[in-house]
Amino acid sequence: MLLASATASARPQLRDLTIQVVLSKNGDARITETRLMSIDSEGTECYIPIGNLNGSEVHDLLVTDETEQPFTNIGDWDIDKSRSWKAGKCGIVTKHNGYELCWGLGDSGERTYITSYTVTNLVKGYDDADGFNYMFVAQGISPLPDHVRVTIEPEDTLQFTCENTGIWGFRYNGEISFMNYRIVAESSEPFVNRSAMIIMARFNKGLFEPADIREGTFEQVKDTAFEGSDYNYSEDDDWTWEDTLILLCMVFGIFIVPIIGAIWYIIYVWRARRKVNKDLMWYRDIPLGGDLQEANKMINAYKYSSADYNNLLSACILKLIDMGGISIEQRLNEKGKTESNFVIHEMEDIDSQPVLLRQVHNIFKKAAGEDTILEPKELKSWMKDTYNQGATDSFIQILHTKTGISNYKHRLDEVRQLFGLKKFLKEFSLLDERHVQEVSLWKDYMIYATLFGIADQVISDMKKINPEYFNMDQVANQMADDRTLPTIYSTMHSSTTRAAMNKAEREANARAARARSSGHGGHASWGGGGGFSGGGFGGGVR
Repeated sequence: MLLASATASARPQLRDLTIQVVLSKNGDARITETRLMSIDSEGTECYIPIGNLNGSEVHDLLVTDETEQPFTNIGDWDIDKSRSWKAGKCGIVTKHNGYELCWGLGDSGERTYITSYTVTNLVKGYDDADGFNYMFVAQGISPLPDHVRVTIEPEDTLQFTCENTGIWGFRYNGEISFMNYRIVAESSEPFVNRSAMIIMARFNKGLFEPADIREGTFEQVKDTAFEGSDYNYSEDDDWTWEDTLILLCMVFGIFIVPIIGAIWYIIYVWRARRKVNKDLMWYRDIPLGGDLQEANKMINAYKYSSADYNNLLSACILKLIDMGGISIEQRLNEKGKTESNFVIHEMEDIDSQPVLLRQVHNIFKKAAGEDTILEPKELKSWMKDTYNQGATDSFIQILHTKTGISNYKHRLDEVRQLFGLKKFLKEFSLLDERHVQEVSLWKDYMIYATLFGIADQVISDMKKINPEYFNMDQVANQMADDRTLPTIYSTMHSSTTRAAMNKAEREANARAARARSSGHGGHASWGGGGGFSGGGFGGGVR
């Protein structure tokens, strides 16, 4: 039993097979295969089968080993010669359906064989695109490789990306992806008897000028390769150890990486905030030309926590009240009781306003309908309706704009003005009286206090300092309404959050459904790959 075990472990081993494919402009490929092997007394030669030529030819065979000494290419190869005769030599066996590239094993031990050869017309031209479907590692290779990696790159400065190239892998457990503008296919576990490595690639017209032009389309080639594959499936795959590995990586990414990133980010923001707040003075004017969205981006950039857009929406509503686009009016309901109503008005100069303000007003107007009275349930229903999905998505995209701290490093004066206004409003109660020109800014102060999230405190301070102001100014009184506004605020916030989540979920599902089957890379398919060129069956040591 021990003897049998020792004999099995002493058989030839292929620990690593690395294949580099360099594509020429005319579609030819220079392929270099590097094998890290353990060789014993078994066999006399190594060989690579290349069948299913499909219009290709193979030539310019070169072989070296770990000594870097080139093997002698004798041309026609005789597989019946002795091991000692084959040592240091290589050649080609021409068969009715292809070739066998052969070289002598030579001495036993840890060996490295580097085999390079040219396959003409690997990339073929089709009506809609150029591409190939090629078996780089044949099924039935012996010994079975522990690890295989295939890298495909152009010979010039061309870069492969998911915008100009589609990639798919078949008949192996592993991944195929774009790395450093190259195509990389790599096994994730040792090959088994049924394993092979077929790679299909689609290139936009213009990347290559293939000498071999075919009738038909690449889509037809892809359809044939997809037969029996899981690229056509939308259902979840069976759970594999690869999924477990991915899950572990996700856990690491979810828990460890964010902690490190959060610590770095907190330090970064803390230093930036300290610079802004150093000797910060009150600022009593309206900063940034009254641009609420730019002010909100600035606030979010200097926050420790995630970005917030609810205060911006509330501030936009107050701005529209100030401009006359919205009013809170007392009207009789169906039961004859007086109640506060949120009424939407036409605005002559609405087209000259910032796009976010225009969109808020437009949503309110459409949700309110012909009676112009906006009820919370109407707003909620309108934003939930799939018929309005396009308008809602556009609104969410414009609302959720972000800018990093680095974009404000040359605008420190503007940043200090904004935060100087916040400091002034937070300390509003420290002043005993207000000048007339300052009272004229009180409505703007309420808008910015809402943007800062301190509206309740500021309005309370205003009422203590000048209680008659809100009785004298009807618009200011509506802007300070603490019964009707919170309901609209809450409905707008929750509806916007729900719409943003739905938009993100739709986009994520669409990306997940399209990315892999459209050639963006990912898991290789164990099945499929039909219609391939190259490869065949066998190869290895004999």
